[in-house]
Amino acid sequence: MNPESTHVCVVIPTLNEEGAIDACLSAVGEWPLVSVVVSDGGSNDSTLELIRQRFPSVTIVEGAPGRGAQLDRGVRAERADAYLFLHADCRLPIGWLDAVRTALAEPDAAAGCFRLRTDPPKDGSSSIPARAWWRLLDLRSRGFFLPYGDQALFVTRGVLETAGGVPRIALMEDVELVRRVLRHGRLVRLPLEVRTTARRFAAAPIRSRLCTATFPMLYRCGVSPDRLARWYGSGR
Repeated sequence: MNPESTHVCVVIPTLNEEGAIDACLSAVGEWPLVSVVVSDGGSNDSTLELIRQRFPSVTIVEGAPGRGAQLDRGVRAERADAYLFLHADCRLPIGWLDAVRTALAEPDAAAGCFRLRTDPPKDGSSSIPARAWWRLLDLRSRGFFLPYGDQALFVTRGVLETAGGVPRIALMEDVELVRRVLRHGRLVRLPLEVRTTARRFAAAPIRSRLCTATFPMLYRCGVSPDRLARWYGSGR
């Protein structure tokens, strides 16, 4: 894959993200051979209005909620050489595009991810234990564990198609996607950091910690994504 001619499509699933989407799309920027698809799951706030006003080049597709299905709709809306899946409360780092293109040009590279950096809530409230938990999650993204969706996973179209596309499941689509992709090539871990917010931890700290610590294991043990999604609730 030639880095200079690689068309990258950034797919962003949204559901009532009026407070985060502007910063997310601004960090993506506008580049030649880069397209952006926002796959909305039924927002009833000003998310889509804001996108249409501030980012008219962004393609919007709409449908039922569910991150796996939303990502799949986004991929189907735009044919590209590679896809980068970005959560709406995440911000890509400076230099992200060159890093992604270079990574996917490496021999046997099928997919990649970034490191993670969790920022405190906007109101600045956070306890010492909470900050320690965030740092622990951030350190996890630097190790050899399978990456999660908030690390801005990216994958070539060929590998994604061979792997069966984005799993259309209610939750844990990121874990399942990485498991499938790794059967077809190598994962490249970039040293650049994607910045995310601690909003879900601040809103429901105990539940969020339990979900983060146990859901991947429960999924691997056979608990269905639909059941995990019900337990997860509306926290984002």
